[in-house]
Amino acid sequence: MADTSIFEVARATHEEIERYEQAAVDLLMSSSSSSTLGHKEHLKRDHKISELLDRIVSRKQYLKELYADVNGERTRELEQLSSTTISGAVDPFGEFYKRLNRIKDYHRKYPQAAPETFVVDFTSLESSSGLPSEGASGSAEIAAAAAGLGGLDFVDRMFSGEESSGRFMDLYTQHDMYMNLKGVKRLPYVVYLDHFDKLSGEESRIPHEAKRTEAYRKYLSSLKSYLATFLRKTRPLEDVDVVEERALATFEEDWAAGTVPGLGKDVQPTAASESKAAMAGNAMSIDGQGIWCEACRRFYSKQTVYDAHLKSPKHQKAAGRLAAAAGADTNGEGNSNGSGVGKSKQTSGAGSDEKVKITVRLELLVQAYAKELDSIRNETKSNVERRAALTERERQAEAERAEEEANNPDAAGAAESAVAAVDEDGEDNEKIYNPLRLPLGWDGKPIPYWLYKLHGLGVDYKCEICSDYVYQGRKNFEKHFQESRHAFGMRALGLPNTKHFHEITKIPDALALADKLKKQGRALAEEQGDAEEVEDEHGNTYSRKTYDMMKRQGLL
Repeated sequence: MADTSIFEVARATHEEIERYEQAAVDLLMSSSSSSTLGHKEHLKRDHKISELLDRIVSRKQYLKELYADVNGERTRELEQLSSTTISGAVDPFGEFYKRLNRIKDYHRKYPQAAPETFVVDFTSLESSSGLPSEGASGSAEIAAAAAGLGGLDFVDRMFSGEESSGRFMDLYTQHDMYMNLKGVKRLPYVVYLDHFDKLSGEESRIPHEAKRTEAYRKYLSSLKSYLATFLRKTRPLEDVDVVEERALATFEEDWAAGTVPGLGKDVQPTAASESKAAMAGNAMSIDGQGIWCEACRRFYSKQTVYDAHLKSPKHQKAAGRLAAAAGADTNGEGNSNGSGVGKSKQTSGAGSDEKVKITVRLELLVQAYAKELDSIRNETKSNVERRAALTERERQAEAERAEEEANNPDAAGAAESAVAAVDEDGEDNEKIYNPLRLPLGWDGKPIPYWLYKLHGLGVDYKCEICSDYVYQGRKNFEKHFQESRHAFGMRALGLPNTKHFHEITKIPDALALADKLKKQGRALAEEQGDAEEVEDEHGNTYSRKTYDMMKRQGLL
């Protein structure tokens, strides 16, 4: 067929935009009329609309470039249409009739050719969601990528099994990275979910020296990347970039004012001030993590320990090296050309400050994204606790149900819609309301309050032998005396874990009872000695004490 006019391309592009807009409206209207859509169906709808909006923006950008006519193609075609001459006279319709005759010739040659109509293919929208899109020309690659994922639903392709179609977060990888940081205390995954955004101040559990390492920056980068990606996948119709832009704008203002918390308050001082502080033995307490010695580059837990180490040869040598470096730095700063050790020290300090700035920026971004995902974090924590309480059979049944939903997405969508309908009637799957913080039962819901009171779970029992562990309820308290934690504490005290020490929770009481039992044992042994009977050669019986006394007197 003849080459398409650039004006026809513009008209067709306008039509595409209008069709896409109408398709987005139809999706919104169809879903708004049905209140039984579940979480997964809502997410599908939002991603389809997001893909339509992306295509609209792409087509409008193309139209903008077309109308800008940078290469002059539109102008040349306009001149060609309006400057056709026949026998020396200008015929404004000459080019039009030429093109019309070519179109008629084409259709006479191919009478069965179907008209080209534009239809929004929602299947391609699902295929391209969550996968790299190359427009119409890349549809084959998109289809191949979708086929390579085993025909899974496009929402299931976006999320891992732990994320459950965007309901929960999957931070196990970041948790492992956190546990591998130098000097951090081991945290269970449930506790980590509460603390992963507490990166500065007294709430931070990460040592100060660990924050200066490259591993910590990689951990923050991975955590920030995951949170940003998860937020985009779960909120496809929101402008997620605004969260990062606001956080960065606030960070730049605070950094310029010097009010950034955490490492921002601890930008590297000059070498001269470091050496003076080291030689004078000045202590610097940071975020409650101990006392920092700049010469030895380590923390000390107490002031007395810090003062004692100042006299050690190791500290003296380190302080001397720091003082020598400070003297070289001072001399270097006095040189007119600024070369030598001073210049290299300034370069090193500038590089260190830049790393600190990058670290603090990542911390603030993590906190900004975590604030947006606070509700999902709480649901994730509840889900982890619920799954921990499941039996092996219940876990297996849940895995089989998830696999069945993955293999049959239509049935899963219908089931989810049915569950949503039940929610509409106010029955089971409502958001858990647990103001009293009652323990969760086997079904993931708080146990009844009467059962909570019946078992006395509101009463806490603290056991000093178990490292001050707190047991809820009398039943758990009594049972723990035969558990490994209490037995290990008794072995550490050098005491047997027998019935005599039942109900004993204080270490001094346990030691006092052990001493008392020893004294009673000796007294019992003496009593047993008096009760022992012996016979003389004539068969007369006496107690051991009487027999020994009579024998010493020569009566026997």
